[in-house]
Amino acid sequence: MKTLKTATVFGAAIALTGCVTLLPKTKPAQLYRFGYTPELVEQKAEAAGTAGRAVGMAPTGIVFGTVTFPQDSAGDRIVTVEGSEVAYVAEARWTSAASGLFKDAISTGFARGGQSVTLEPRGPTAANFRLDISVRKFETDYKRNRPTVSVALDARLIRLSDRMVVGQKFISADIPVRKSDMSLMADGYNEATTQVVTSLIDFSEDALANYAQTATPQEMAKPSATQKVEGL
Repeated sequence: MKTLKTATVFGAAIALTGCVTLLPKTKPAQLYRFGYTPELVEQKAEAAGTAGRAVGMAPTGIVFGTVTFPQDSAGDRIVTVEGSEVAYVAEARWTSAASGLFKDAISTGFARGGQSVTLEPRGPTAANFRLDISVRKFETDYKRNRPTVSVALDARLIRLSDRMVVGQKFISADIPVRKSDMSLMADGYNEATTQVVTSLIDFSEDALANYAQTATPQEMAKPSATQKVEGL
């Protein structure tokens, strides 16, 4: 079994039935965070000899829809999986709920890395498209005591006027970690999140570019501020 100390999901629940003390005698949890790191993207672009996408017309605004997370990894506990065994890392937490940190990473990614697409802050009445995200995995997987940070999601870009799916894609990133150390794992989450967000931006831009080739100018135009979008 991995050397990183963990507290099983079920074991934590059983422990609550034991003796309870009001005095904080346990070791404080070490806090970690992750996010979108543009430097990682720039380093890879330079290594590949590319300078990013050319900036053309004003970017198309899209809005966030739902961003769902697996229940066991949505909070501030750090999930590890080995076979059928699920555990939380002992004495370690995210600085806040992983679902919130991940959504912040997406917002930062679109603000820093988007070229032809941007997140519209004024809400659905100012955009024609909505981005729905279902996170399927956000965990550290162990195989033969070797950890790999695994992040995966399903993304769908939807036209708001009639709920037509403009594009959909499964996106994932798996980052091997050199050893079972939480600081190294946190770096792995940072890299995996950055990779997934970068792929999410690319997917959104490509889906809208493909859609624009067949859409009429009226379909691509932004709705007026008074236009009502049903079913949101």
